Amino acid sequence: MRGLLRTKAYAVLVGACLVLGGCTLFPTAPANTATDGSSTPTEPPPLVTIAPDGTMDFTPAPLETLPDDTVHVLRATGLKAGAYVDGDLGGRVSAGRYTLVVPPGAFKGTAFITLSMPDSTVMVCDLSIQPSTSNHFDVPVELNADLSAPGKTDASDCTTYWYDPVRMDWVSMSSKSRCSGTLITTDLEHFSRYGSGKAGW
Repeated sequence: MRGLLRTKAYAVLVGACLVLGGCTLFPTAPANTATDGSSTPTEPPPLVTIAPDGTMDFTPAPLETLPDDTVHVLRATGLKAGAYVDGDLGGRVSAGRYTLVVPPGAFKGTAFITLSMPDSTVMVCDLSIQPSTSNHFDVPVELNADLSAPGKTDASDCTTYWYDPVRMDWVSMSSKSRCSGTLITTDLEHFSRYGSGKAGW
């Protein structure tokens, strides 16, 4: 009788541990799923860092809301550039290792475009446009990321990521990106935060 009570008590204890701890640490646990049912990565993609001396490395992309002053890995200064662009004629804006190319017919009228890098050593940029009603393009706008560094002649192991502020997650844009040497060009349909990181993450 005592053995039966001990077995039942043990079963209750194991059950309580499973309920409290969940099954997320077990091999059969489901994938990390967002509230909308989509899967999210268990770890963020590694974004490229390029030190002032040209040394290239990677750092995990942050997964929280990102005000302009939160991405500082090597404590370098931020960069920012802005220009009025006629959407019918097109134009270009550059800051650090990023260049934005607006093709003719991308949007109607004139808008002010801002391109900034919170940290010049981390390949993350913020793009904005005013008025905000222009933030949808009839012709894709190109974002060029220059990943040149000593000894690096090919950036095909890297791609562009978009930061989704709703899901607080980085989304690969490999299907809209192409590589030429150390230059990654990505077609954008809207402006937001983008990063250059290791592909296939």
